[in-house]
Amino acid sequence: MSLFSVRKREFLLGGATAALAGILPSQNAAKAQGGGAPPRPMNLLLITADDLDWSLPGFMGGKAGLMPNLDALARRSHRFVNNRTVAPICMPSREALMTGLVPHRSGGTGFTPVNAGTPTLVTLLKEQGYYTAGIHKVDHMLPQDCFPWDFLQQSKDRSTLVHANGFRVALEEARNGKKPFFINCNSNDPHRPFYGSPQADKVDHDHTGPYKVAREVGPEDVVIPPHLDDLPEIRRELSQYWNSAQRLDIAIGNILRVLDESGERDNTVVMFCSDHGMPFPFAKATCYEHGTRVPVLISWPGMGAPRDFTELTTHCDILPTLLDLLGVRAPANLDGQSWLPLIMGSAAFERAFTVTYVNTLSSGVSYPMRAIQDHRYALLFTPWSDGKLKYRSESMMGLTFNAMVEGAKIDSKIAARVEQCTVGIPMAFYDLEADPGQRRNLAADKRHAARIERMADALLKDMERTGDPELANIKAILKGEPTVVPQDPERYRLRGGGD
Repeated sequence: MSLFSVRKREFLLGGATAALAGILPSQNAAKAQGGGAPPRPMNLLLITADDLDWSLPGFMGGKAGLMPNLDALARRSHRFVNNRTVAPICMPSREALMTGLVPHRSGGTGFTPVNAGTPTLVTLLKEQGYYTAGIHKVDHMLPQDCFPWDFLQQSKDRSTLVHANGFRVALEEARNGKKPFFINCNSNDPHRPFYGSPQADKVDHDHTGPYKVAREVGPEDVVIPPHLDDLPEIRRELSQYWNSAQRLDIAIGNILRVLDESGERDNTVVMFCSDHGMPFPFAKATCYEHGTRVPVLISWPGMGAPRDFTELTTHCDILPTLLDLLGVRAPANLDGQSWLPLIMGSAAFERAFTVTYVNTLSSGVSYPMRAIQDHRYALLFTPWSDGKLKYRSESMMGLTFNAMVEGAKIDSKIAARVEQCTVGIPMAFYDLEADPGQRRNLAADKRHAARIERMADALLKDMERTGDPELANIKAILKGEPTVVPQDPERYRLRGGGD
């Protein structure tokens, strides 16, 4: 059992079987009720966003009306509001979601495939007779032997109709084969290039037709998140990002409309999440708060009243949760655990900390980072921060980071922020309640010494359990010794497109 997970003993001994029987419309529940043919297995629709920040949707406190379709889904779903991605980068995040394993245990550490033979949500449901379909971002789930979709649609098109059209085709194919379906719709929004930017004009057909947002927000409409500074060009880029999120919401509405029209809604589990946070500095491709916090929505017929769950959860929990809900046995030795006992009230879900991981980026450069955090505090380790290597990621290739560089010429606080981003801090400790932007490093504050020691010890233990390749570097940082970060960008760089 993971250091971070404790379940009630009675649940581990099988008490949940009786508690859940008759509640879940699964084959196991039907058998527990005694005889008769089991009901038709539930379908699964998994919708993912690409780079959606947790702070944008209204159900998370964002601007009302910005994402009405997602907020409507949230009103009929259980909401896991303190969930974190395992890896705040597109490909390793999706592979962790699909395997229930942290990156260095699956092999999906960066833009790399998982290890051959690794069970995935695709293979496990296919074994149960499901028709499986992947719509967009399927090239971020490799190798194909571990993701053997029956139907796949790969492109970078950001039409608000394209996912719904693919979903409709896959759904009909499943019906023709008289199979339950697992369909994974992956939007390419709100990934860069953002809506309305010159770089997006060609790919988004000049933002016309199904690529257009009816009521565009402007720079004066956005809310500056705490990790960014209020500069005109940052407002401008945030407004483009918000409009990309609006287009994502329209696509979500179209997907859900196809489900409603199909008549399958009353037999379908619907889950929504993003792969990670916003593609801005101190977010995507880092272990900072706006890179890793990713709420999850889940609904199914007969689930009871929707609720908010504030427990510390991660994307590694998604596979065991969905398998549990569908009545399918999960593989042994996963890094995640099912939320279903928590939802049903049959067992506790107690996790003291979550851990997040960065290894190699789309450039192939290794920028390893680890974070361990609880509800309030975050302890971050940055082994690449040796004073020589400078951080560079796709999230810095836009208006925002350039505005920070210009602002640094006249503002010492912004200059310090640029240095924090590019040079890094080997070990940092943040109070997220007092400092949500993670600007004040409290690692040397003696008032937090005992807490830092406990969190560091917990991280080391979990790194030992999982065989984390950065274990020696984290130990070196704690001792004040130099770290060693080998580089092999040609081996690890992304080929054939953006991240």
